[in-house]
Amino acid sequence: MAQVLVTGFEPFGSNARNISMEVLSKLPRFVNCNDPWKELRESELPSVNAELTTMLLSVDELGSNTVANLIESGSEWDFIVHVGLCESCTVPRIETRAQNILDMRIPDNAGRHLSDVQLSMDGDLHVQVPVRYWHGQNFGMDWEPSVDAGTFICNETLYRTLHALAAAASSTPCLFIHLPDIENCSLDQASAFIQNTIQRMLFRPVVSVVGGLLTIDDRFLVARRALHESYPGKWEFPGGKVEPGESLQEAIIREFSEEFAWDVSAQPPIGRWYHGLEKVDICLDILPLKLAHAGHNLNDSSTWTAHDAIAWRSTVDDTKLDWLGSNEQIVHWMRATRYVIGSK
Repeated sequence: MAQVLVTGFEPFGSNARNISMEVLSKLPRFVNCNDPWKELRESELPSVNAELTTMLLSVDELGSNTVANLIESGSEWDFIVHVGLCESCTVPRIETRAQNILDMRIPDNAGRHLSDVQLSMDGDLHVQVPVRYWHGQNFGMDWEPSVDAGTFICNETLYRTLHALAAAASSTPCLFIHLPDIENCSLDQASAFIQNTIQRMLFRPVVSVVGGLLTIDDRFLVARRALHESYPGKWEFPGGKVEPGESLQEAIIREFSEEFAWDVSAQPPIGRWYHGLEKVDICLDILPLKLAHAGHNLNDSSTWTAHDAIAWRSTVDDTKLDWLGSNEQIVHWMRATRYVIGSK
């Protein structure tokens, strides 16, 4: 069973209430979490039971150090979720960076009022939770990722927790949720959002990606990722991530326009392949493509944005390439099935 610590804060400043404090009593002690990416995953993962421990923090230096001190004294959890109030927010924000600064607009609840003070000599700290891969996921309400947790106690708490985890060489995932006030987010909505966040922390994310199978005279296009891209030097069927609300065909048409400035038309996918990268699993759909017109100079690299070389291959070509993920498996499939796009 996964052990999850969830913290909230007392009211502060002119706020008579703090949603992060009140929502703690709304959270269940036990949550059964299901794989939120099961439709994209090669094999659905079993559900995970999580036990939630809640903790109320004071809005002062003692409160910001509470969890960090517990970590330093040997306390452990599988996941840590700090929750706080964002007075200016209208939707929840998931914070992914703790700034190395304490610059207090108002005094904290102990009367401390500091300006432009560094929290350590280690610079800004970043959460290790892959929140960027959650874009487009349904949390039951609108939300947004953020790299600005402010410069008050919320940011200080996240910073000190991340700093303590790093010092303890702990891989425990930790992040911070900023909730809007109760007028913009009910306690039931806040509770559901926190549980949905925990659910995503418990499972390795899957990203839906499209690749284009562009052929000319029974040869197919592959491209090498440029040095400024992730996984530079790797060969692939070019394409990219499917954005929220896009169909697979819309996504590959957009990607070829962005990456090559080529206009293409797309057919339905011919197959789906899977592979894992460092922090995420990939669900790769391959779609046959045709150039929309013959006017493109396919060798004009000045229009390429994500690749530095292309090659036109045949299925009988055994020349070794440094392939990314499952892209080589697609070639093997084409060879085994004698798939030739020109005959389809």
